[in-house]
Amino acid sequence: MTMAHFGGHGRTHLSEYAGDVWFGKLDARAKLVGIFVFVIVSAVLTDFVLVLVSLAVALTLVLASRLPVFYLARMYSAAVPFILFASVSVFLFGGWERGIEMWARTSACVLPLLVLAAGTETFDLFAGLRRLHVPAVITTLLMLTQRYILLLSEELSRMSIARKARGFRGARNLLDRYGVKVVAFTAGMVLVRSFDRADDIYEGLKCKGFGQEMTPWRRSRVALKDGLLALGLATVAGLLLTVQLGVIT
Repeated sequence: MTMAHFGGHGRTHLSEYAGDVWFGKLDARAKLVGIFVFVIVSAVLTDFVLVLVSLAVALTLVLASRLPVFYLARMYSAAVPFILFASVSVFLFGGWERGIEMWARTSACVLPLLVLAAGTETFDLFAGLRRLHVPAVITTLLMLTQRYILLLSEELSRMSIARKARGFRGARNLLDRYGVKVVAFTAGMVLVRSFDRADDIYEGLKCKGFGQEMTPWRRSRVALKDGLLALGLATVAGLLLTVQLGVIT
């Protein structure tokens, strides 16, 4: 039952649509294996046509998942600056085809990972990693990190509302000493308040039996539909890799 205490109701802003689509009901282990195999293979493809095919498969997965496209697009937009930086860099030294290839390859890797994150409840994802025998210290660290990031976000939101209630509208520029002072004090208070809340949360977890290992609160078996997803993605990845290596022409 330990994991349930980390996530409250088991839904976060990142995976808020996971329970509403068929993709979210699949076993996390099958999704992890299938998507990671596909992403790894997509990352090593160098043939322009094959890279475009992998991008098409990634877009198909996005549409087939039934997750809101606008939501995934908003998540994708956070990665766009990094993707553009890499693509433009390659374009300047390798030409437009290499630049487009870099964009397509990176997008083919990012989109399935976004589907995995948005289409799997956060703590189901951690439980899936643990069932795949990822070391307990890693899964527990990821779980605690995710929980405390949410905690920092909550405290920052509260402090922002408090500042606005007192008439503060933000620093006009970096030379606005008063505005910078208020922002600095806010950052300090967020850290202090978050530290206090994190300490309370950890004490509460220890009272509920938490040690250094998390115990998944949901037991599941890999069903046929789960296996088909993993097998399908792995098969597509295998075909792309064999064509890349020249085994199939």
